[in-house]
Amino acid sequence: MAGGLPRRVIGALLWAMAVAHVVEAVELRRRRRRVTSLHQPSPHPGDDARGKVDVVAVSGAVVDDRALAAVRADMEASGAEVVDLVPGDLPIERALRLLRRVQPERLGTDAFYTPGGAHEVVALHPTLTGRMDPGHGTRAKADGTVSLDRGQLVRQTLAAQRHAPTAAAMRVTPGVRAAPATVRDRWRELQEITAYGWPYGSLAPILVGLETLHLAAMTAGLLLAPPAAAAALATWAAQPALVFSLAAPEASARSFVPPDRLAGSVLRLPRAWAANLRTAWVGYWDTRLRETLRAGRPVPVPPATETLFEPRRATCAWCGSAALEGRLDVTDLVQHKPGTFHLDECRDCGHIFQNPALTPAGLDYYYQDFYEGLGEELTEVSFAALAPLYRRRVESLARFAEPTAWLDVGTGHGHFCLAARERWPEAIFDGLDMSETVEEAQRRGRIDTAHRGTFPELAGRLPRSYDVMSMHHYLEHTRDPRRELVAAATVLQPGGHLMIEMPDPASPWSRRLGRYWWQWGQPQHQHFVTCDAMVAALEGAGFEVLSVERGEATFGGELFNAVGLVLQRLARSPHLPWLPAPSLAHRVARPVLFAAALPVMAASKVADGLKDARLRRPGSRTAGNAYRLIARRI
Repeated sequence: MAGGLPRRVIGALLWAMAVAHVVEAVELRRRRRRVTSLHQPSPHPGDDARGKVDVVAVSGAVVDDRALAAVRADMEASGAEVVDLVPGDLPIERALRLLRRVQPERLGTDAFYTPGGAHEVVALHPTLTGRMDPGHGTRAKADGTVSLDRGQLVRQTLAAQRHAPTAAAMRVTPGVRAAPATVRDRWRELQEITAYGWPYGSLAPILVGLETLHLAAMTAGLLLAPPAAAAALATWAAQPALVFSLAAPEASARSFVPPDRLAGSVLRLPRAWAANLRTAWVGYWDTRLRETLRAGRPVPVPPATETLFEPRRATCAWCGSAALEGRLDVTDLVQHKPGTFHLDECRDCGHIFQNPALTPAGLDYYYQDFYEGLGEELTEVSFAALAPLYRRRVESLARFAEPTAWLDVGTGHGHFCLAARERWPEAIFDGLDMSETVEEAQRRGRIDTAHRGTFPELAGRLPRSYDVMSMHHYLEHTRDPRRELVAAATVLQPGGHLMIEMPDPASPWSRRLGRYWWQWGQPQHQHFVTCDAMVAALEGAGFEVLSVERGEATFGGELFNAVGLVLQRLARSPHLPWLPAPSLAHRVARPVLFAAALPVMAASKVADGLKDARLRRPGSRTAGNAYRLIARRI
C-alpha cells in the first residue's frame, strides 16, 4: 500500500504531463500559423538591396539576393525597421524553441515585447542602425552582411528590437539557409537569452537541469507507471509532427516546415538525451560568462568601512524625534556584496530609514552593476514585465490632466514613458536620472530629452517647465526626499500635476516576511515615508493632494519574490565576479535546488495573484506594498 501511493502520484504527474504536451502543441501550431513568409520576387537588373538594408547573420548562415530584395520590399511596405529572418530549413528542435519563445502577433504591436528571434539572420533599416548605441549597432560591410557568433547575434537582435519595438517583425524566408549549429552554439544561445536573468547569472544551467528532469521523468516512468509514461512520451514525441504538419492551409505555414520534422518525432527521445547531456557537459566546462564579466572592467573593491557609512543618527531623519527603535538588519540579498544594513523606525511618525546611512561613496559601490553593467539586462527584463502597472499609472493621471510636457524623474530606461507615450503621443516626455540609462532611453525614442544628474541640482537649469511630473519609486532612493519635493515645485507650472509612487511600509507583509520583503531593497532604498507623512509633506511644499491610492498601486508579488530571495541566498549566482568562483557542489546544487523549488514557486505565484487581485479592487484602502499620490501645485 505504501509503495503504491508514490507510483500513483508519479502516474498522475505523467498523465498531467501528457495533457500539457498536447496543450503546448496546439498553442505552438497556432503560433506557427501566425508567422508570415516573405514573398521573394526575382531581382530587377541593377536593383541592389545591399546598402539599403543592413544585415547581420550568424557565421555560416546564407542569405541570397532574392531574400535581400524581399526583405527590403517588406520593410518599405510594412514600415518595419528590424526583421528577424527565419530560415525555412531551421531544424525541428530549434523551430520548436523559437515558437515557445516568440508570440508572432505581439511582435511589433506590443512596445514592451522584445523576445529575440531565430538568431540566424537579422535585417536592420539603416536609420535604426544609426540610432543604436555604437556598442550595439553594426554597419553592414560591402557584401551586405556582418558575421557574428551566436551569442553576439542574440544581443544584436534584442538591442534592435528594443530600439524599434513597434517596428519589429519576424518573417520565414526560404532564401535564408540556417548555419550548422553545434551543441556549443545551443549553449551560447541559451546563455545569452537568459543572461543575468536571475540576479547576475544566466538561467541556462537551471533550464538545462529542468530539461534533464523532464526527460528523466518520462524515461524512468516507463518502469514506475508504464501507461502514463507511455502517454507522456507519445504526446511529446508527436509534437513536431503536430505542430509542423502540412495540413495547414496558410502559405506561411507551408513554407515553415523543418526538413527533419518526421525524424524529430520518431527519434526525439534519443536525440533529446544526447543533446541534453552534451549541452550539460559543455555548460559545466564553460567559464566564458564569468570571464566575460571580469574582462575589461574593474571588479568593485569595497571601500574602507569608514567610507561606506555616515555616522549613526540619534534622531529621526524625517521628524527629528529621538524615539527610534531598530526595525531590521539585512545583508545584500541580490548582489551579495559585503555589509549589513540597519533600518530604524521612528515611534512618533512611523518613518523607517537606513541608519547609519550610506555615504555617496558607499552608494556608488552598491549601485555599481545594479541598474547598469551586470544588472542591466535583469533590470530591462524586469521593468518591461511591469507594463500593466505602467498603464494603471497612466489611467490614474488621465483622470486629472492631459499632459503636454512631462518630466519623469528617476526614469531609468524610460519604460514608464513608453507606456505614457502610447496614451499621449503628441506630448513631450523628458527623463532625468543619474545613470547613463536615461541617455539610452533617449536613443530608443522613449523620451525626447535626457537630463543626467541629481534632480535638486538640475531643477533650476532645465530648459522648460512642465505641466506633469512623476517620481515613481524614486524618492526612497534619495538622501533627502523633502529637498526633492521642493525641486518638484520649482519645475512644475502652477496648476501642474505631480505623481508619486513609492513603497508602503504599512504593508503587513513587511513584517511577515522580514528581511525577505522585496521592497526593503537594501542597500539602495534609504527612506520609507509613510503615506500620511508624504501627504502632509506635499501640502507643506505647496501642493494640493487630489488622489491617494493604496491597494490599487501595489506591485504585489511578495511571496514569489520572497521565495526567489531565499533561493538566491541559499545558492547565489555562480557568475558574480567580485566573489570567489563557486565549488563544484555549489554549481550542481543550484539547478537542483531551483528545480526542487518549482512547486513552491508556482504555489507562491498563485497565492500572490489571488491576494493582489483583491488588493487592486477600485477604491481599496488596504495597504499594499506601494502607494500612489497625485497632487496639484497650488
